[in-house]
Amino acid sequence: MRLDPELVAKAEAVRALLAEGLEALAPLGVETAPLRQALMDLEGPFLLVVAGEFNSGKSSLLNALLGAPLLREGVTPTTDKIQLIAYGEGTEALGEDLVLVRFPHELLKTLRFVDTPGTNAVIRRHQALTEAFLPRADLILFTTSADRPYAESERRFLELIRSWGKKVVLVVNKADLLNEAEKEEVRAFVLEKARETLGLVPPVFLVSARTGEGLAELEAKIREVLRHEAARLKLSSPLGVLQRLLEEGQDRLSAERERLLAEAERCRTLDALLKRHLRQTQEEFAGRKARLAQVFAEIEERGERWFKEHVRLGRILDLLNASRVQKSFESEVIRDAEERLVLELTDALAWIGRRERDLLASALDLIKTARPVEAAEEGDLKARLQEALARFSPEAEAAFVQGRVEAALKATALAEAGAVGLGALIALLLHGLAADVTGLTAGLAAAILGLSVLPRRREAALRAFKRRLAAIREELEAALEKALAEELEKSAERFRVLYRPDCERIQGALEALEAKVERLRALDDEAKRLRANLEDG
Repeated sequence: MRLDPELVAKAEAVRALLAEGLEALAPLGVETAPLRQALMDLEGPFLLVVAGEFNSGKSSLLNALLGAPLLREGVTPTTDKIQLIAYGEGTEALGEDLVLVRFPHELLKTLRFVDTPGTNAVIRRHQALTEAFLPRADLILFTTSADRPYAESERRFLELIRSWGKKVVLVVNKADLLNEAEKEEVRAFVLEKARETLGLVPPVFLVSARTGEGLAELEAKIREVLRHEAARLKLSSPLGVLQRLLEEGQDRLSAERERLLAEAERCRTLDALLKRHLRQTQEEFAGRKARLAQVFAEIEERGERWFKEHVRLGRILDLLNASRVQKSFESEVIRDAEERLVLELTDALAWIGRRERDLLASALDLIKTARPVEAAEEGDLKARLQEALARFSPEAEAAFVQGRVEAALKATALAEAGAVGLGALIALLLHGLAADVTGLTAGLAAAILGLSVLPRRREAALRAFKRRLAAIREELEAALEKALAEELEKSAERFRVLYRPDCERIQGALEALEAKVERLRALDDEAKRLRANLEDG
């Protein structure tokens, strides 16, 4: 087929675009055989494909156009292969389902007719053969029968033709069965339905292969297409194939995006779960600190009563006995505080140790109840969570956190060197408090100068006691808070390691997918531009 320079340039642009489309579509799992065939067919003859349901008169129409009983006709499905009809003589099998039929008709010098098996027949293989050949068509003569024009099954088949971007000429065969009024009625009906299906009004010809009615007009239309449109249709046809496959590729990417977004949503849900876990842990920890503070508040309240009762002129001699003062303070003020503080701290440490286990269990429940994602991905994460949960020991974690608390307390100026264990540290802290109070009261007794001095000195001693008590509480809370912060940071990192690598992979896959989507869109836009350019001439 000879092309003018402008069409040669357009042909090169089409060829380059098809090649790029092949490269973009192949990794997506799209069947690209139709596009590869379209590339090869660019160098071949114009293919005018005759398609339609069985017994619509396709073979008889071709015989009538060629003026010879070249193809077998019948009321039952007779065409069981794709038959390429070319100029020359003789018949040649090109494959199991493809036959080359040569005939010396002048029309065949510039095109090849293609006779296809009838659709909507009981032999489903026939329809499959025809549907598979549609992408190769440069122009389709779609035949329907005048006695049952435009059936629902034909509408569906025309939708398939439209999806491949093919130009269609509608042929209503067996027009000799109708009178003139019926012919106009059928023509109007077919035109209306075709417009609804194809989105445009195609040429419609009423013909009779038996009587020859309308054949001259149809042949004139074919020759007109060959003279004025064949080259543009030849270039436009593979662009329609490309657009159909690009749409399929975009559908595949859309499905993949949905899968990845579901996985990304799981990541966001796990992130939110971790954030909520950290916040709730801090909130619950505030309540546990309040229970510790309550013990210290009770010590302070008893201390105030003790100072009021014991630091007065009537008890001066008692205040001079340091051993008695300390025993009195410890029995009346410290009392059971040591056991209670150790109990509250031990309970808080056990609670901290359990929190990571609770987080892992919540994550497992979330995975089981969340929107399903790809089974393999979900299974991997579930297995990792289950393994981490089975491996996790709240007792060992609590002991580890306790070690941190003890280390923090030992590092303070309030702790005595050599204290071992949390209970011993608490005992030493409280013992130190009692010793300090003993020293304060002994100093008061030795420095008594009169009635006016004692109340002031007592208040000063009481304030010193409260400061010392507050310092012990603050150091204890600080040690616990530090241990909690370190434990939360460590457990959060261990939790993130279970799923964040997947999330980073998913994010990378989404970014790569968006690049693929953008590339397919760009190819589709270019295909539309080239087709519009070809249609404009």
